[in-house]
This record gives sequence, C-alpha cells and structure tokens, in this order.
Amino acid sequence: MALNVHIALGDTVLDSNTYVPSRNPVTEGTLTLKEAQNFVYITTLISLLMIFALYFFLDFKYFLLTLACFPPSYLSLVWYGSGGKRYLLSYDYSFSVSYSFTVLFGAFAIGGLPTYYTWVFIGIVIFAPTAFAQWENGFKDVDADRSVGVRSLAAVSGIRNNRKIPVSHPYFLYGVTLKVFFVLFCFLAYLDFRNIYFLAFLLIYGIPSQVYIMYRFATKELAIDHRRTILLDVTLAAILGFTALVGNIGVWWLLFLVVYLIGGYLVGSAMQSNCEFKFGRFAKPDPDV
Repeated sequence: MALNVHIALGDTVLDSNTYVPSRNPVTEGTLTLKEAQNFVYITTLISLLMIFALYFFLDFKYFLLTLACFPPSYLSLVWYGSGGKRYLLSYDYSFSVSYSFTVLFGAFAIGGLPTYYTWVFIGIVIFAPTAFAQWENGFKDVDADRSVGVRSLAAVSGIRNNRKIPVSHPYFLYGVTLKVFFVLFCFLAYLDFRNIYFLAFLLIYGIPSQVYIMYRFATKELAIDHRRTILLDVTLAAILGFTALVGNIGVWWLLFLVVYLIGGYLVGSAMQSNCEFKFGRFAKPDPDV
C-alpha cells in the first residue's frame, strides 16, 4: 500500500497525460500531496513494526533472514517511484527484484527455507506478474511515458500505444520471450511433480492461453482492448502460475488461491469507482476508446 501510493505520487505528471487520469487521486485532487505522503510514512512504519514483531515468533536466524529481505524488496520500488523508471531496464525489472525478495520473505516468515518450488515460483513471478506486467503496461502507456522521459524498453523501442504490435518487432519478440520463459518455469514444476494431468493442463490450457494473449496484442488497437487484454492476462497467467504449485500445496489450496485472486479482484475493483482495470467498465461503451 505504501509503495503503490509512493509510485502514484511520482506519476502525477505522467498520469495526467494518460487516457485515465482519474486513476491517480492526487492528480484528480481527491487527496492532497501531504495526505498522500503521510499515508506512505504511516503505512511504512506499520509494516516495519509488523516485521519486527516476527522476532517474538521466529527463531533468531529466520527473523534475521526475514528482516534482510525487506530492504531490497522495499527500496527497489522506492527507487522505481523516485525516478528510477527514467533509467534503461530499471522500469522493466525493478518489480522483478522487489517481488523475488517478497517470495523469499514469505518462506522465511514461516520459519522455513526456500524449497525447489520456492525457486520455481520466483521464476514464475519474474516472468509473469512483474516483467511481463511491465511489458504490457509499458506498451499501454508508451506515448505518455515517452513524453515525460521514462526509458522503458517500450519507449526506447519506438512503438506507439493504440497500435497493433507487428509480430516481427523486437518489442513483440521480447514479450514472446517472457511468455516462453514463464511457461518453461511452470514446466519445471512438472519435472518435480511428474503428474500426467498437470502436463495435460500445461499443453491444453497453459500454452494456448499465453499464445492467445500475444495474439491479442498483435491484432488489437483500441485502448479499451488493450486493457481487456491485460485483465485477461492477469487472470489466465495467475491460474497457470498458481497451478504450477499444485504438487506442493495440493488442489484445495490451489482452488483457494484462484478464488482469492479472482474474487478478491472483483470485490476490490468494485470498491474503486475510478479503477482503470475493472471488468464492469468493459460491459458498456467507454469514453476512452
């Protein structure tokens, strides 16, 4: 929460140039700059207090390991929101660094050490909800990003938003590469699980779902279609990524994660009147097309 608001504060000028400026409450005047800054400070303090509280529940070794994950996870996104996205590769990989340490944080916070599945999931996190999320968001906002000096791979590759991405364009090929590695890390889970039903799931659902996402980016042009594609990608990729853990967590926890993701997002986005990625806003004509 603290980092989301911090990044939004750094994006006030950028967000005013996008087709959904209402997504930034400071830009719209819903929150004052001081109120938003105070929120960052208070929620950061609460987070630190909660982390230090683990001292009373963990062996000292695991407490230190948990504590050590916080600075790289937190500061990589502080850097991102403080202008780091104006440096090549920083826009595209700061989230990958942060989320990787967050996964390790979770392993240590329950008094455990990383397992084979921990490293598989870190690979999934790097290539799906972080690097590829930045790939598609970088494409969606590339003209606005370029106008304020953001040096994402999308911005420096010369593509334009609200356009099809030619399948031969280096940026499209880079997106395909991210998807390939995402599926490969899911396959690494099969090498440990060795379940024929999981392999069939990868072949019947996993690969086609990711091909479909790239097909949409290669054929759709409207801003609303790009947002639809991103919503689809979040849902389809998360189901695939979570399912890669079924050999370790079992079917019931897998179902819980999927319901938590989809149900939680539906509830959360419904509570936000100006949410950019909201299933309901795509059911009627959109002024941003």
